[in-house]
Amino acid sequence: MSDQIMVMDYSSDWYLNERYVHPKRESGPYSREEIVELYGSLGVAGIELLHAYWYDCSPQQLRKLTADAGLPIVSYIFPADLAQPAAARRPVIDQVFALLDRTAELGAVLAMMHPALVKEDLPLEQQQVWLIEGLRQCAERAQSIGLTIIAENIDDPQMRPLMGRGADCRDICAAVDSPAFRLIYDVGAPLFVEEDPLETLRVMAPYIAHVHVKNNRPLAPGEQTERYRDSAGGRRYTGTVLDGGIVELRPILAELDRLKYDGYICIEYQGEDDPRTALPHSVAYLRQLLNSLK
Repeated sequence: MSDQIMVMDYSSDWYLNERYVHPKRESGPYSREEIVELYGSLGVAGIELLHAYWYDCSPQQLRKLTADAGLPIVSYIFPADLAQPAAARRPVIDQVFALLDRTAELGAVLAMMHPALVKEDLPLEQQQVWLIEGLRQCAERAQSIGLTIIAENIDDPQMRPLMGRGADCRDICAAVDSPAFRLIYDVGAPLFVEEDPLETLRVMAPYIAHVHVKNNRPLAPGEQTERYRDSAGGRRYTGTVLDGGIVELRPILAELDRLKYDGYICIEYQGEDDPRTALPHSVAYLRQLLNSLK
């Protein structure tokens, strides 16, 4: 397995001084540009960018910023709620097409989508049908401009009833039936739907085109932390560096190697520590694990 480690700007969300995704008591000390500069010092192979941070920058500005840091833009991330009836879905599709064009202008090859928000008052099976229909349309456009849309097994409660479990992701990808729609295997997300990460990998394996690695630890009794997420079974976790949680990365990387996975491995940090210490630590640890497989 190749050493194609990359990082995403979302890993520094907790320390951004503006446009951060998650509400917090006070803003962080770093600008988005400073974070890109930090990432350029890590010796990684590329960067994954979140549209929510960069929507006001032209593709030319973003390409220059990341190129100056020595970081190819591999993937661009944006949301799109496709789990809607055709009439409501049409303007969403139009927006996705525009963002796919922007992704191509950035020189990225992957367009990561959070493709649905679950509506509790509608049958989940119907929402899945709408989602598949929407993804087919988007994948056709992506294929025409040389992109692959990717979506992950996700731990976000607003999305995981549709795409939280590995089998759901596999079945949706099979139903879309397009080479331009593939899956991200998120190492840490299975914890939040009470699945075993290694088994989830094996279920999703035929359709995996990208990998996110992160780790989480359960909160100790009485422990308070501002950033956390609850699993479907009521367990509360907080993010940590790659060697600080309960997910065993070594067997997962070994299985990816056995599967001959040769794509990027993107570090996604969700803890509260300063990314200027947490990310170099995680990059070094991941590189050590990958080297041990050679």
